[in-house]
Amino acid sequence: METTPAAVVLAAGRSRRLGRPKALVGVNGRPLVAWIHQRLLAAGCEVMVVVNPDLADDVRAVLPGALIAVNDNPDAGRTRSLQLGLQALSEHLGRSPQRLVMAPVDRPGWNEEMLVPLLSSSQSAALAHNGRRGHPVVLDAPAIERVLAARPDASLRALVDFSPVEVHAPWLHLNIDTEDDVSALNENEAALATCFPQGEGI
Repeated sequence: METTPAAVVLAAGRSRRLGRPKALVGVNGRPLVAWIHQRLLAAGCEVMVVVNPDLADDVRAVLPGALIAVNDNPDAGRTRSLQLGLQALSEHLGRSPQRLVMAPVDRPGWNEEMLVPLLSSSQSAALAHNGRRGHPVVLDAPAIERVLAARPDASLRALVDFSPVEVHAPWLHLNIDTEDDVSALNENEAALATCFPQGEGI
């Protein structure tokens, strides 16, 4: 029986609108990818970070010893990155994960405590605030099989029906897409205190 959940951090996007890698955006003194990676580790997950070739060395420097998969064609779509992460995790674990958390690096408005109810779901599910679903999400075994068999450019929403897991997460739908988004987050003391508390080790 599988006891350790698996997780994929999606960080392979080109960040064209932002103009710099989202994974390396600093929030409260640490890059976004470090925050997301640490939350998943704290929840007991085996974590794979999927990056593009230009970002691989920088992420390895930020996360020494982390499991990293490189998507040589990130423009193929987010599902392709998820497929690569799943395949890399399967090779690392010696088996296909039965449950998987997917966390995009540019949707950081949650904390590790919110993973508890998400990981308790027996089916594919997504964190939700006031009825609106967001990220991260968890995929069950049938959903993982559908993702692996899908076209790389397939929409995840078309492949998986995520049940909502309601949490109190006012910043769940925070999307780091522009410099204004970065500035707004770094000026939001309540969001920083809840999701990016200083003093936590990497």
